Amino acid sequence: MSSITPPAEENQRPWLDEHDSCALIANVRKAGRPTHGNVKRTLAALGRMGHRTGEVAGEGDGCGLLTDIPRIIWARTMESIGKPGDLASDPHFFVIHLFLPQHGTAEIVRQITERAELSVLQIWYSAAGQTRAEMLGPLARAQEPVFWQIAGYAPGRDRRDANARLFDFQMQIERDFPIHVVSCSTHTVVYKVRGHADTLYKYYPDLRNPEFESPITIGHSRYSTNTETAFERVQPFSLVGHNGEINTIARLRQEARMLGTQLPYSGSDSQDLNRLLEALIHLYGFTLLEAMEIALPPVPSEADALSPEQQPLYRRYRMGWGPFAQGPAGLVTRYGDECVFSVDAMGLRPLWSGETEKDYYFSSEQGVVPLEQNLRDPRPLAPGEKVVVNVYRGSTVRILGDRELRQEVLTRARALFRTCPKARQAGSHRQCPVTWKRGGPRRAGIAMTGI
Repeated sequence: MSSITPPAEENQRPWLDEHDSCALIANVRKAGRPTHGNVKRTLAALGRMGHRTGEVAGEGDGCGLLTDIPRIIWARTMESIGKPGDLASDPHFFVIHLFLPQHGTAEIVRQITERAELSVLQIWYSAAGQTRAEMLGPLARAQEPVFWQIAGYAPGRDRRDANARLFDFQMQIERDFPIHVVSCSTHTVVYKVRGHADTLYKYYPDLRNPEFESPITIGHSRYSTNTETAFERVQPFSLVGHNGEINTIARLRQEARMLGTQLPYSGSDSQDLNRLLEALIHLYGFTLLEAMEIALPPVPSEADALSPEQQPLYRRYRMGWGPFAQGPAGLVTRYGDECVFSVDAMGLRPLWSGETEKDYYFSSEQGVVPLEQNLRDPRPLAPGEKVVVNVYRGSTVRILGDRELRQEVLTRARALFRTCPKARQAGSHRQCPVTWKRGGPRRAGIAMTGI
């Protein structure tokens, strides 16, 4: 387990006092089918919110997309290297995006490949990704990293197990190499750049490919007043697009370390919140919804209004973690086919919910979609409100409001508690071991007795 002692530089981090007014957009396809239009509409929405993007010498603070792995494109890539294209459709097929230093790249890649083999990951493809450096401004070009793509197969008893293995591998290479892991998953990829939305679109040729499809696309444009602009700070991260700041970030970091979470080196508050959610999912086996309810629990007045059967679970969650992700914040999050959208308890960072013929969308601004395309008036999420959207591929989506999602959290907790003998014996939320990891996963230590 990593040390809970903060590094010496932590109290001098300028982004402890960071104030954001970023642009957020998430488009979820109603039919659950991936399309290129979903990606294009998200990019167009980011362009309409260009006024929310910070600038340095005329260059944008940063812009990014979190999408499905573009499996049609990767099928063609597999075929180009003599492998069957249907490998890209395997649930255990993964794609890793890395930002590497311009010098010593080949040696770093060689050592990362060796580490992958030790982690029993099969590497089928490893090469620099396509970019167009001429689309960057002078400042971005001066700090441009090497964009590297790795693809392969992650074994495991199921997809969750495979992603836990990938997360462990990510922690290893983050510790040992001067790199930034942009994304590492069997579900999703992240493309991000220092610049505006049009920079993002022009910099990555993949995004202009009509075969780049996704049923869920999350976009983020960054505005940060008190932190250095850099490729690594651009959002979305692997799970989170965040507008705002975590005022309790020092305590969050301390508590995260106590859970054994390896925080990113000199990470921002958004990066550390993202890492906490990753740890709750990959180390402790929670779903995204459960992780969000633990990290950002209902305020006491809302918790008191929960049903009598829900209150014991939420009391245990609050005892096991606590309200350490407080502050003005709008959040759009995704893991797999589950999305959670959230607003801080005081509603200081807006997030609007709307619906068109094709998509459900959540955005920092209500006017991000042309008025005539809305089926109803967009509404702002209320202070402290969460909304869950579950995508059922090729079929439909399910939307849960506050009341329904909290009953869903209870249902998931009860189902695991009944079906896992070790959970019943120890009284903790996640006790069934992940098969590949020595000694099984770490234990959450959040008791379920009386639920």
